[in-house]
Amino acid sequence: MVATPASSVVSASASSTKPGGGTFKGRKFKPSALASPSPNSKTGPNTEGKTPKAPLTTDSNKEAPSSQHKGRKHLNLAAVQLALAENEDGVETMKREVSEFQETELSAAHSELVNLRKVHDKLYLDADQADLTHKAVCEELSQLERLAGVGNKAAAAGSPMELVNKLNARLSDTQRKLKISTEQKLVFGHMIERLKGKLLSLQKDDNKLKQKVAMQQHELTSSSLQKQQAEIELKQEEDKLEDLLERLEHKRGSHEQRISGIKQIIEERAELLHRQHERNKKKEEILTKADMGQDEEQKLKRMNVIRQLYTTILEKKMSDDEEHLSSLENTFHRLRNVTGLSNVEEVVEKFLTRTTKNAQLQATADELLKKIESLKVENKKSRRQLEETIQRTVGNAGNREVYQEVDLIDNAVGSAVKQCEDSKQRATKLSVTIGELRETVARFLSKIQNKIVPVPSVKNLGENIHLLDADLTEMMKAVAANLTMKDDDDITVESPQKGNDGNQSFSKMAGNNLGKIMYHKMMTTEPDQSPRNVRVHTKLNMVQLGKHAQITLLDPSFMNDNPPPSAQHFMPNSRLLHDVHDDEQATVVDRDTVKKLAKLVVTQDETEKRKAKKKKSENEEEW
Repeated sequence: MVATPASSVVSASASSTKPGGGTFKGRKFKPSALASPSPNSKTGPNTEGKTPKAPLTTDSNKEAPSSQHKGRKHLNLAAVQLALAENEDGVETMKREVSEFQETELSAAHSELVNLRKVHDKLYLDADQADLTHKAVCEELSQLERLAGVGNKAAAAGSPMELVNKLNARLSDTQRKLKISTEQKLVFGHMIERLKGKLLSLQKDDNKLKQKVAMQQHELTSSSLQKQQAEIELKQEEDKLEDLLERLEHKRGSHEQRISGIKQIIEERAELLHRQHERNKKKEEILTKADMGQDEEQKLKRMNVIRQLYTTILEKKMSDDEEHLSSLENTFHRLRNVTGLSNVEEVVEKFLTRTTKNAQLQATADELLKKIESLKVENKKSRRQLEETIQRTVGNAGNREVYQEVDLIDNAVGSAVKQCEDSKQRATKLSVTIGELRETVARFLSKIQNKIVPVPSVKNLGENIHLLDADLTEMMKAVAANLTMKDDDDITVESPQKGNDGNQSFSKMAGNNLGKIMYHKMMTTEPDQSPRNVRVHTKLNMVQLGKHAQITLLDPSFMNDNPPPSAQHFMPNSRLLHDVHDDEQATVVDRDTVKKLAKLVVTQDETEKRKAKKKKSENEEEW
C-alpha cells in the first residue's frame, strides 16, 4: 500500500522530463522500453491520462530559451568596430550590452541549475522512499513465511501463493521505477555537467571580452594622449613658422632699406664726379684767361681766394662723403656676410627673387610637416611594438637561465676589469723601471766613455744596452789580460795589500759617499732566480735583424767574417780575427771576477779623485 504514491511520483517525474521516457547517449535521446506501462503495474487510467500533458509543458519551456538564444547567438563585429571607431559612446553601449547579455545568460543558467537541483533532490528522496518500501515488503514477506506453519501448507496452499505473487509484482514494479529514477538521475547529472561546461565557456568569453575592452580603452587613452602631444607639437611648429616668417619680413625690409641707401649713395657719387669734371673745366678756362692784363689780376686773386674757400668746403664735404661711404661699405660688408654675395647686382637679384625663395621655404616647411606626421605615425607603431614586447618579456622575467647567463657575464666582466687593473699597475711599474733603466744606462755609459751621454729614448734603449754590454766586455777582457800578464809571485805578494787597500777604500767611501756603499751592496746581492724575475728579450734593430737573417739564411760562419759593431768600435784599426778554436775555448767571466773588476774601477776612481783634491789644495796653499 505504501508503494503507490512513490510510483505515481516517479512516473510523473519521468513523464515531465521527456515524452515516453528514455536516456541520453552522446547527447541524443533514445527512448527506452521501460517507459511503457507493464501489465503487472497497479497504475490506473488516471496516470495514463496525465502523462501526455507533461511533455507539452516541458517542450514549451525548452523552446522558450532556445528562441531567446537564437536572437543573441552571433554578434555583429563590423557594427561593433564602426561604433568603436566613431565615438566613445559605442564602447559604453557595447559594455552595457555585454554586461546585460552576461547577466541574462548567468541568470538563465542559474535558474536551470536550481530547477535541476530541485528535481535531483526530489528524485533522490523518491529513490530513498522506494528503498524503504522494498525493505518493508521484504520484512512483511519474511513475517508471512514465519506465520505460515508447516502443518497448514496443504490447507492454505492457495492464499499465501497469491500474496507472494502480489509481493513479487510490487517488488518488480518498484525495481522498474528505481531503474527509471536512476536513469533520470544520470540524465540530469549529464545535463548538469553540460550546463556547467557552458557556464565555464561563457565565463571565459566574458573574461576575454573584458580584456579586449580594457585593451581598447588603453589604446584609446594612448591614442588620445598621442593626439594631444601631436597637437602641441603642431602648435609649436606653427609658432616657429610664424616667427620665421616675421624674421623674414623684417630682414626683407632691412635689405630694401639698405639697397635704397646704396642706390642713393651711387647717385650722389655720380653727381660729385660730374661736379668735379665741371670744376676742372672751369679751372682750365681760368688758366687760359691768365694772360690778361693787370686789371684782371685782382680778379684772379679774388677768384683764387674763392677757389681756396671752395676747396676747403669741398674737402669737408668729401670727408663727410668718405665717412658716409665707409658706413655704406660696412653695411655692404654685412650684407655680403649675411647673403654670401659680393656683387651688388647679385644682391639686388636676390632681393627681387625673394618671393620664389619664400615659396620654396614654404614648400620645404610643408614637406617638413608631412615628415613630422609620418614620423608621428612611425612613433605610434614603434610604441605599440614596444608595449607588445614589454608584455611578452614580462612573462619571461623570472627565467633562471637568463639570470644565470647575466651572472656569468657579470663575473666575466669583473674578472676582466680586475685583470685590466692588474695589467695597468704592471704597466706603470714597467714604465717606472724603464725610466730608471734609461737613467742608469746613460750614467754607466758616461762613466765608461768619460763623456756626458744623454738619456736615451725608449726606442734607442736596446742599442744603448748592447753598446754598454760591448764596452763592459771589452773592458773586462782588457783587465783580465792585464791580470794574467803579472807573475804569480807578484799576485801573492800584492794580494793582501790590495785587499787591505780595498777595505780601507770601502771604509773611506762609507764616510765620504753613501752612493758608493749602495753600489757595493748592489754588487754583493744574490741574483733573483724566482719566477718573478721576468727576463725580457730586447727588440733587435734593423741592422741586427738583417744580420740575423743573414746568419739564419746564408751561412753560419757569417759572424766570424763580420764581427759586431761593438767589437769593431773598440778595435784600433784592424779587424778582430779569432780562430774558431779560440772562440770555442774562451772562458766566460764569472761573478767574482766581475766584482773584483768593479772594485778595482772604484778604487782607481777614488785614488784619482784624491790626487786631484790633493793637487788642488796644494795649489791653493801656494797661492
